[in-house]
Amino acid sequence: MPTANTFEQHAFAHQAFWDFSYDHYFKADVEAACLALQTFHHGSVNFALLMLWLDSQHVILSADQRHRLQQSLQPTDGLLQDYRAMRRALKPQLDDAGYQQLKDFELKVERQQQHDLIAHLNQMTLQAVTPDEPATNLARYCQSIGALALMDKLLAR
Repeated sequence: MPTANTFEQHAFAHQAFWDFSYDHYFKADVEAACLALQTFHHGSVNFALLMLWLDSQHVILSADQRHRLQQSLQPTDGLLQDYRAMRRALKPQLDDAGYQQLKDFELKVERQQQHDLIAHLNQMTLQAVTPDEPATNLARYCQSIGALALMDKLLAR
């Protein structure tokens, strides 16, 4: 069993997570894998990106912590799903500028969702693993939603 250290004081920055997510999302195959995770596995792209980011930070979450973080998505998750469906339905009726406005608003809601995740994360006592030990947050999340086949693409391998 890995030796874990507890973070007594931490404050993950919303902007650092946003920047990581934005950069990672546009790596080869990641965008397509995220859309597959969302469409076919009913997963949360922001949650998957958070799990990946925490893995890169050598932080491991317990099952309870993952569950509590997923619960924090509820206020915005339904809104995002409904908004995406509306945006797709309206796409044929809109010009490029109108469609871009809808996408920009969706991005604001995505950013709020990331803010909520980090706010909840910063209230938790977290465990660190040493850099040579893999954190398995993303793998556990993908397994829980039946999306292990997407792991390599989500990791940008």
